Amino acid sequence: MIARFVMGTAALTLSLMLSFQVSAEEQQAPLVLVMGEDSYPYQFVDENGDVKGVLVDLWREWSSQTQVPVVFVARHWQDSLKQLAQGDADIHIGLGITKERDKDFDFAAPIAYVSTYLYVRNTLKGKKSFSDLQPYRIGIVTGSSHESILNQQVNGLSYRYYNSRAELLRGVVAGEVDVFAGMEGYLKDNAVSRAVLEEFPLDNRLLIKKTALVPAVSKGRLDLITEINRGFDRLSQTSRAEIDKRWLGFSHDANTLVIATTTGIQPFVDTGGDGEPHGLYIDIWKLWSKKTGIEVEFRPAAMEDGLDELKFHRADIHVGYPESDTMKTNLTRAWRTYQVKSRLFSYGKAINSLDELKGKRVGAVPTAPYLDKLKQALPNSELKLYTDVTQMIQAAQQGHIAAFVAASAWTQHYLLRAESWSDFHQYRKLAFTTDIYALTRNEDKGLAQRIAAGFRLISNAELAAIENKWILDRDDRSVQSLLNPLAITEEQRRYLDSLGTLKVGYLAAWAPMEYQGPSGEFMGINSEISHWVAEQLGLTIEGVPFDRWSSLLEALKQGEIDIVGSVAHTPEREREMLFTTPYWPSPWGLVTNLSQVTVFNLSQMSGKRLAIVEGYHLIANLMNKALGIELVIVPNSRAGVDAVAQGKADAFIEKVINMAMVLKESDYKALKMSVLADFSQQQSHFALSPKFAALVPLWDQAIAQITPERQEEIYQHWVKEEPSSWKTWVNYQSAFYLLALLSFVVFVYLIWRAQRSRLAAAKELAHELTRAGQFDALTGLPNRSLLDDRLQQSVLIHRREMQPFAVLFISFDNMREINQTYGHQVGDRVLAKGAQRLKSAVRKSDTLARFGGNEFVMVLNRSKDLDTVCQVADGIVGGFSAPFAINGLDVALSVSIGVAMFPSDGDTVVELLKTADKLMSRAVKQGGRCYQSA
Repeated sequence: MIARFVMGTAALTLSLMLSFQVSAEEQQAPLVLVMGEDSYPYQFVDENGDVKGVLVDLWREWSSQTQVPVVFVARHWQDSLKQLAQGDADIHIGLGITKERDKDFDFAAPIAYVSTYLYVRNTLKGKKSFSDLQPYRIGIVTGSSHESILNQQVNGLSYRYYNSRAELLRGVVAGEVDVFAGMEGYLKDNAVSRAVLEEFPLDNRLLIKKTALVPAVSKGRLDLITEINRGFDRLSQTSRAEIDKRWLGFSHDANTLVIATTTGIQPFVDTGGDGEPHGLYIDIWKLWSKKTGIEVEFRPAAMEDGLDELKFHRADIHVGYPESDTMKTNLTRAWRTYQVKSRLFSYGKAINSLDELKGKRVGAVPTAPYLDKLKQALPNSELKLYTDVTQMIQAAQQGHIAAFVAASAWTQHYLLRAESWSDFHQYRKLAFTTDIYALTRNEDKGLAQRIAAGFRLISNAELAAIENKWILDRDDRSVQSLLNPLAITEEQRRYLDSLGTLKVGYLAAWAPMEYQGPSGEFMGINSEISHWVAEQLGLTIEGVPFDRWSSLLEALKQGEIDIVGSVAHTPEREREMLFTTPYWPSPWGLVTNLSQVTVFNLSQMSGKRLAIVEGYHLIANLMNKALGIELVIVPNSRAGVDAVAQGKADAFIEKVINMAMVLKESDYKALKMSVLADFSQQQSHFALSPKFAALVPLWDQAIAQITPERQEEIYQHWVKEEPSSWKTWVNYQSAFYLLALLSFVVFVYLIWRAQRSRLAAAKELAHELTRAGQFDALTGLPNRSLLDDRLQQSVLIHRREMQPFAVLFISFDNMREINQTYGHQVGDRVLAKGAQRLKSAVRKSDTLARFGGNEFVMVLNRSKDLDTVCQVADGIVGGFSAPFAINGLDVALSVSIGVAMFPSDGDTVVELLKTADKLMSRAVKQGGRCYQSA
């Protein structure tokens, strides 16, 4: 038995439950409990040397119930097992059972449960099973149960061992492993936790096992097992739940945290047309859930009702109440989640000075925490209180008040929906800020700590992205202003100044991402971002063009150039180059012939020829997939599209943005493009030569300053901009005929008439060219390009309005049989007639587009619900029961429809199309009916 104890600061802590009815000599000898020292939050030693955690508190409660004194001894994990095996401790406070441990120890009943996971680096996204991880070494703590459990489930895994969890995490942050094993629970060190979660997101982890944590004793000490179990049986469920909440933030008996939200305050939170809450607060908490791995459930209610939900234990957290020094709920302010800006609004006429409001009435809401400040700002005005902003707007319109103060974003949102925006004016010089907190019950201190720890994992840039999505007016955004400008030290400035001119390699013909301009200049999206970053850092860059991607990467590896954009971050490339954080979305797509079935997944390419640009990282990936794909290597994007057009390949894989530009600029009417679901989330990085390791973090700082709006501006500049050649041509012609008019009036008049005809013809030609680029020639319907634009607009509009809409993916299933039986000429007429029949089923506000081949997409805006949409779909199917009469033949079309609803089935264009197509495919297999998501 151990006889030496160090109080407070050593790894050994004495916790004695003294009884004052007996003398020290009569007191029972304490049990020695050995434990791990760094398994936070279950068993660990804090910065003061005290033992803490879920299991520690459970054992303290056990000691209190049994009146048996205990001593905690903290050790490295492997040493804790040795100490128990050697008899230097009585009990291990909790571990997982393995075959190896079963040989040395006997076990009590479980006292807690913990889920253990394999955390996978984000560059390996898509790994769905343990066997997918066989090529990678898995970081693991020596002696932990993870290795034994994994080996029972799959053979062939390899490991890298660390002596402690702290060492493992340091290795993870240093990039020593791409996969590591660990249990749930947030980390003590927020900086380490954020660094880990940025590279190893929780939605990319694989569950190893939900493991029971059981006390262990040396073999044969069954009497001690009985004593342990009897003591834990005395613990109440309430005390167990309190310990869970203290350390985990929630009880393991509950699957989710319930969040009460104030409703009816768009765009912060309100109930959408799908019956679910949407808004800025909701997205912030969904991000918190993603960061922590804790499920959340929202319970919308009026403001006071929401507080009652919390007070009467029907909810765990409340958000949306304007908590302040003047509006106190006496609840715990766990975290300030947002700041709402309020401004002064007037109706009909703008206010230039507050003096104009002297002697007049000004409206406000009684829950506003800034009422005292408002009275100070308007001492000579009468303050009139209203329930909400809608009443104040009506009062202003009816002349009852001269102005009102309300949450600016809320007010603007309401006015836009009511089409009254132009009638109201803001006085921006008067503004108030209201803090919005996550409120918890005062006794739930563990939950408050967990909430705070989760929000510390969220960066201001991530919050700013959510804010930009919901808050229309930039002046109303509070998070955006927190994004710090670049902070460069004197040492870093000296380093940057020493670099000289950096060479940025780029492809000469890869628009719009990068290309060589007519005067040899570096142009495109990568050019603008590179020059912007260089400006922020005070660098000078020079573009170096290349014809082939493989040559470009080889030049970077050889040090002939310094930086390359649009590079995929892969483990293989890490050996030869450095990578920045992602800066641009880079989904991949396929170009195929119109006659082919639309391809969304590479599995559909099995046994076919796939063209790909030489040097792309996907080449190795496609070869490893063993899909039986025959690769056709091409030098560039144009050659890849040509290979499909000329029948040398069945499809070409390329970045969607570049592929779309090639198709737009060239005459490829027989080709179509589809987004690959397998690679729809790919991101682009800058790759740098290894000698620039000190430059990478500075480059990352600059990239972090690129806001979503800035990204949109860059996209609009390089993708949407139309050439001005027509304007230039017209200007020259106008100048010429102006001179002719001075000399030959009559002659010029005749020429002018002719010229007007030519200009009209040219304008009509330009219109036809534009229409040809946006509409399908056979059916006259919008094509895929125009559909993408309209779908994106529908997403933005319905997201703002929090209203659902529907996407119908429609297939004419028997077109192949019709073409084979009657010929393509009849088939084209049937397809065109079928399109017209579909068109008769849509409203003017809806969109019907030809997606490609025999497939169509219908967008039903402001759809009420799924049942209504499926009635429309059933009506469409019923409308095709009658055949078409063509050349004396009765030709019938077989129709299948899949339905996806925004936002329940997806809140992006890709997700909605993917879901609708998947459900349509099911309908094809099961006999032509409408399918919607369950």
